[in-house]
Amino acid sequence: MVRDVWPFHSHMRRMCRDSLQFLPWNPILRPMSDAVSPAAPPADAVKAARLAAASLALKKKMATATLVKKEILGGGRLGIFVLKPDQGERWWYQAGQYTTLGLDTPTGFVARAYSIAGSPLDAGTLEFYIALVEGGALTPTLFAQEPGSTFHFLSPKGKFTLAEAERPIAVLVATGTGLAPFVAQIRSLWKLFKAGVPVPHRVVLFHGSAYSDEFAYRQELEGYAAAKADGFDFTYICTSSRPDPARGWTERTAVGRVNEVVRHVFGAPVPEGRRVAMPAGVDAAAVKALIDPSRTAVLACGNPGMIEDLKDPIAASGIDRYLVEEFWKA
Repeated sequence: MVRDVWPFHSHMRRMCRDSLQFLPWNPILRPMSDAVSPAAPPADAVKAARLAAASLALKKKMATATLVKKEILGGGRLGIFVLKPDQGERWWYQAGQYTTLGLDTPTGFVARAYSIAGSPLDAGTLEFYIALVEGGALTPTLFAQEPGSTFHFLSPKGKFTLAEAERPIAVLVATGTGLAPFVAQIRSLWKLFKAGVPVPHRVVLFHGSAYSDEFAYRQELEGYAAAKADGFDFTYICTSSRPDPARGWTERTAVGRVNEVVRHVFGAPVPEGRRVAMPAGVDAAAVKALIDPSRTAVLACGNPGMIEDLKDPIAASGIDRYLVEEFWKA
């Protein structure tokens, strides 16, 4: 499903369509006679056999990498996986692009597309931020892997980049693991900044999760935001739609769905009965003042409902550049 919303520019790709399984067809042998033609295999079995053959052909085209680091968080639902290619140097890519990862699973070889969370300036590794899908075709196997395991991967693709945004101010909006491409972008800007390279972007990041113990990369991102006084122009706001102190919520975290918090900052209406609050000490008007519509692009990644809900307030604000990537859990 591709959604093109004029006049915005929408880049959307398949992400973790994890329910699709590649199952081989095993034809049943039956007696034959001159008078009886062999029964045709069921259509579903033929389709499955073709998918299985296609997946194996894909596997032959993929390079291999070794899992060197694994971190599980969010009660076992979220994971950070760092891979090191087995042969040669890792290819160059743009922060915000995605690749395809594949593994042998109990039902055959399965491959899915994932955004790269690591910076291309990281030393020779590939990093991913992935959600576990219960009963999915790939992620249960992926989460069971331990350091030393072999993954398969393809070269990167995609245009979900700051260069494609074509604006000096970038407002980034993510739900859950939709944060991944933004980690790559912000980490890259930080590495350039620390190397003394001028950084031509102001970045405002909104990240939403249900619970506060699901904010992967929070410590890293807060460290970047704390360097604003040194000239690194980055603002970070994370928000919890279920602000439970038992799951780590404090007043340092905003309250509400991330699209509702963005609406609040933009001065757009929030659905009646929904509670929205900024983090302690953060003023919505001050955040809005960072965003000059004529110089701003919005990049949104994650839940399709969040992306759709922001379409009208972004247009009403005068921002004419809206890039999106939708993630599905299936």
